Amino acid sequence: IPEKCAYDGAFGDDFLAPTGRALEAFNTDPIWLALTLGVLSCLETVRLIETEPGSRTDAKIESIGWRPKSEAEFVNYQVRELQNGRLAMLAVAGEIVQELVNEKPLLVNLQDSGFVSF
Repeated sequence: IPEKCAYDGAFGDDFLAPTGRALEAFNTDPIWLALTLGVLSCLETVRLIETEPGSRTDAKIESIGWRPKSEAEFVNYQVRELQNGRLAMLAVAGEIVQELVNEKPLLVNLQDSGFVSF
């Protein structure tokens, strides 16, 4: 969706790199990339410092009441979360490899395959 909006000009002309490939942003604007990664690193470091070593998996959301009551169900949720995270990492890796191999933007690859039509 963000790449489609970028092609439509919704985010401005320079949202994607000049070639239209999202990965090209690493080469065209390394300062913004470094600043973004630096801010994220600082925020994660502050979060890590603020929590106690035994409670770092909590992320301060247990008080909302989303955690299941039984321990077996909670373990089941943890396994599902790990599986979903691994699947998401594989999907992103596949997108990156597809852009690198075909040397075409991901959205163009999806349109060429007929998977997405805009």
